[in-house]
Amino acid sequence: MTVLEAGEPPARGAERGSRGRTWAGVRRALLAGVVAAAVVLGAGGVGLPLTEGAALGAVSPGGPWPGNKEVSPPPDDWPQAVTFSVFLCRDLDVFKQCHERAITAKQRRALEARLRAMPEVAEVEFESRQEAYANFTEQNADNEMLLSAIQEEDMPESFRGTLNRWRDIAPFRAAMDRTPGVANVFTFGEFFWQDKADVVVSLCGRKGTIFACKGRGPATAREKKAVGDRLLALKQSESVYFEDVAHARRVFAYRWGNKPDKSPLPERYYVRLSDPGAAPEVVGAVEGMAGIKSAGRLDGGCSWLGIAQECSGKLS
Repeated sequence: MTVLEAGEPPARGAERGSRGRTWAGVRRALLAGVVAAAVVLGAGGVGLPLTEGAALGAVSPGGPWPGNKEVSPPPDDWPQAVTFSVFLCRDLDVFKQCHERAITAKQRRALEARLRAMPEVAEVEFESRQEAYANFTEQNADNEMLLSAIQEEDMPESFRGTLNRWRDIAPFRAAMDRTPGVANVFTFGEFFWQDKADVVVSLCGRKGTIFACKGRGPATAREKKAVGDRLLALKQSESVYFEDVAHARRVFAYRWGNKPDKSPLPERYYVRLSDPGAAPEVVGAVEGMAGIKSAGRLDGGCSWLGIAQECSGKLS
């Protein structure tokens, strides 16, 4: 080992080695973010619940639509189950709690014992790197670009499971963030609209946001009413619900365990159908109407954000 005197610059080889380790760590961190998102979201799932009076209708909050179809949201039965993924540190990980060192066998055993003993945890299982890669390739079989960029060595080991209640998210995260060997933690509440609606119609949002429609501002009151009336007139519509911004924010917070930033979320219509297979017909009946950003079937692929990700092209 070469000992450097104070102020003596490192040799070029040592500098390159240091830079190489740094880049490897940064690359691993970037890939870890992509992998983590794909792993926790690839399994499907969706967003969140409503509070009484949060959804407003064209007539009055909680009032009936023409034809006695209710405009208020379904009962306030916010789902309680929460899924979690606790990703473990690997060599050269740049996450601050990893210090570029992989979790030790002793730390892994201690973490598993702690998870199994926590009253907040309903169930937990370990996922190896090999299992994670097999699941990853299966879930992303149609994404050749992503698969070409991710190798088995990029996959993190993890503990995955469920929490008993939504309110357990904050203490669980706090505990895991302080645990040696843990790189990062993801938690997801269930989606409120799952099994309550079959189609989502997103209205144009404010300019300067990802929800904006090109060349215009948010949907006007007249446009919203026209869309609602069209949905209500369809024989396939069993119930039509209007979600305002306040409720959309609560849905987002419930899904992610964090409040969204101050950017306004868009308003939406959620439609429950007498026959879910009629979704393409319902979408086709409103697509192209003024004030609509997108329309599509409500499913795991469209709703993982907890705010109903745009669903155009998701009807196959």
